[in-house]
Amino acid sequence: MPRKKQTEEGSIRLSPLDEDILTVLMGGRELYGLEILDELNLDERPGGELGFGSLYPALNRLDKKGLIDWRWGNEHEETGGARRKYYKINGLGARVLREVREYRNALAVKAQA
Repeated sequence: MPRKKQTEEGSIRLSPLDEDILTVLMGGRELYGLEILDELNLDERPGGELGFGSLYPALNRLDKKGLIDWRWGNEHEETGGARRKYYKINGLGARVLREVREYRNALAVKAQA
């Protein structure tokens, strides 16, 4: 789907929620919004449960950064009349998430030294 690509990959920043969403989508999983919410709210979240009002702006932000791809679901799916939008992490998203994790690990190692 059309979106603005980030021109400098090194300048991509992730919020904690962005990291959580990308982590849920790792491994080639393709999920729609409610499935993502269910995964994120599985355990007790610091600060309480996440809602749609926080999820969809984060998904739009990740899309604009070029870190996720999405597609519309089949119109004939059993969804109660609403068409689902399915999201998955792409190569850039996986690389940025890996870099953020490596950076955090390096900080933790440095703090322990």
